Amino acid sequence: MTPTQLLVLVVIITVGVSVGTRMVERRRRAILRRLAAAWEMHYTPTDRFRLAPRVASRLPIPGAAAVRVKDLIYGLEGADQLRYIFVAEYTTGTIAAQHRRESVVSFAEPRERRDESPVELIVAPPRLSVIEQYEHLRKRVAPEG
Repeated sequence: MTPTQLLVLVVIITVGVSVGTRMVERRRRAILRRLAAAWEMHYTPTDRFRLAPRVASRLPIPGAAAVRVKDLIYGLEGADQLRYIFVAEYTTGTIAAQHRRESVVSFAEPRERRDESPVELIVAPPRLSVIEQYEHLRKRVAPEG
């Protein structure tokens, strides 16, 4: 195989992986949009409410760092509570063995927050797929519907 053929092969593989990743991500976002609509909530792929700094220190995962929030489903719970369900992406491990992980997390807070009172985070079981983790948390926080 010539260097040019190798380069073309590497470019084709890279493009293929990139397109595949985008398709999987689009499908996941479409599913999450449908879940949010079914739950009478809203979906955004970004951390619109800047939740990451507020939940970083409260994650029940020892050593979680570089926390990022994505795929946020949010809405009113009752008349005065806001419910958030999202993917918390974080790094665990020491310098030599760091791993990027993600967990689906939920919490509720008063609609009119007056202070930075602590929130109780609920983390879905990691053995489930991401979509199953969203469904598990929704059933846990709103069992009647």
